[in-house]
Amino acid sequence: MVIKKKKSIREQVYDYLKEEIVNGKIKEGSRIVEEEFAEKLNISRTPIREALRMLELEGLIEAREKGGVTVPKTTKKDVEEVVKIRIALETVIFEELFERVTEKDIEKLEENVAKADAIVNDEKKSLEVFRYFSEFNKILYNISDLPRVVTLINNLNLYLKKFRKISAENNNRRLSAHRDHTEIVNLIKAGKKDEAIAINKKHLLEAKEFLMKQVEN
Repeated sequence: MVIKKKKSIREQVYDYLKEEIVNGKIKEGSRIVEEEFAEKLNISRTPIREALRMLELEGLIEAREKGGVTVPKTTKKDVEEVVKIRIALETVIFEELFERVTEKDIEKLEENVAKADAIVNDEKKSLEVFRYFSEFNKILYNISDLPRVVTLINNLNLYLKKFRKISAENNNRRLSAHRDHTEIVNLIKAGKKDEAIAINKKHLLEAKEFLMKQVEN
């Protein structure tokens, strides 16, 4: 029998606040007031305070000099650094991926690209396309079987999640990303590792240029 441990109130508050921050529902630059969320969630301030400490360790909020916490604004420097690190980490992913990829893995990638292809031109389905893009990355990461590297990438992506959704809503970026995914799959099938790494780097650098326009200096 598998015993499922229920999440503590602190963990549930942490999950809730994290989701609100990364989806932009709690705006950048805004304060998070313990009393307000304790009243809103009908709980004591203690689990709120504990959840905030966890979020601060992840860099999703920061303490103010005069007390309290705020959601920091994402800067161009943040985008530059995150993309630079992601290029390095995803190069490691591709190096390992080419040693492990199977025909079944390629079929999964092709199926994902085909599903995205069917709706990529429909602007009303941009969020659905975004989900396929996220799934595409997840398939690549799973093939590599490098869970620690993947954890680092996923933590990095938290900072830019709301901007990546904006990217998917932009017609040119959405179509360009889809073309890159299609080409990457073809290169994986052909066993052309260096070319696949180069396309992925181009893909990330183009995404960076777009994201830089979405944030303040």
